[in-house]
Amino acid sequence: MKHTGTAIRLTREDKAVNFLAIFIGLFTLLFTVYPIYYCVIYAFSDGNSALAHQIYLFPVDFTLDNFRSVLNDSLLVNSFFVSVARTVCAVLTGVSFTALTAYALTRKELVGRRVYSIIAMVTMYFGGGVIPTYLLYRSLGLLNTFAVYIIPGLLSVYNMLLCMAFFREIPESLIESAKLDGAGEFTILARIIIPLSAPILATISLYVGVGAWNDWYTAAYFVNDQKLMPMSTILMKLVSAAQAQQKAMENAAMSGISVGQRGPTSTSIRYATLLVSIVPVMCVYPFVQKYFVKGVMVGAIKA
Repeated sequence: MKHTGTAIRLTREDKAVNFLAIFIGLFTLLFTVYPIYYCVIYAFSDGNSALAHQIYLFPVDFTLDNFRSVLNDSLLVNSFFVSVARTVCAVLTGVSFTALTAYALTRKELVGRRVYSIIAMVTMYFGGGVIPTYLLYRSLGLLNTFAVYIIPGLLSVYNMLLCMAFFREIPESLIESAKLDGAGEFTILARIIIPLSAPILATISLYVGVGAWNDWYTAAYFVNDQKLMPMSTILMKLVSAAQAQQKAMENAAMSGISVGQRGPTSTSIRYATLLVSIVPVMCVYPFVQKYFVKGVMVGAIKA
């Protein structure tokens, strides 16, 4: 790279590197964004027309009927509110319990804290499996209850380790000063530790929230009541139901057979439901992004 006064003149090598970086960046962006864009254009396309045509850039026979079908389906609407309630409760309880546990394990006065930490870390590498978990939930009365979404996920060991690493960076002198003023442990946690730990708490809130919002596994195995199923589980059922219909209609279209009248199909409703399910996460993430990056960096390095 040559310097001419205050201007910077790029050599051929610099231009080649810049071109390669831009090309790789655009290529990665395309493969990252296009699946979401395809979901959008399919959701706004007529179901049967979409099956009869190849969709690449624009909707086919633009319509809002797919979203009307989603909003008119009481089961899907109910599942949306179940997902919202589950996510909010999971974030509030999970983050609170994780912060309490992490703070306790960072205090040197706690007897046996190393043993507790080792026991917790063992659960990161070993699990009981589906059948023992099902039997445990049944004995605890968690099957077919809203509590099955909350109680088993109260503590994430990974999130706990991130919190512990962050809490250790808070000067001990602040805690000692608060104790000299007569503050108890809960007062110290609420008035000193929590306000100073906004980045890590926002980070694990995002982890817990996205995990709860996307979790279809719990309801699929441990919940039979349709009214308690979240949107992610309903979406998985729509995916399974749409695959057979889509294959049959594609074969019919390739054979020159009419695919039927215009209107929503299970595939178009699936994409509309998927779009509705990802919008809340996309709306929330920009507000916690700055805390998320700082929390992940500090927690990952210190842990």
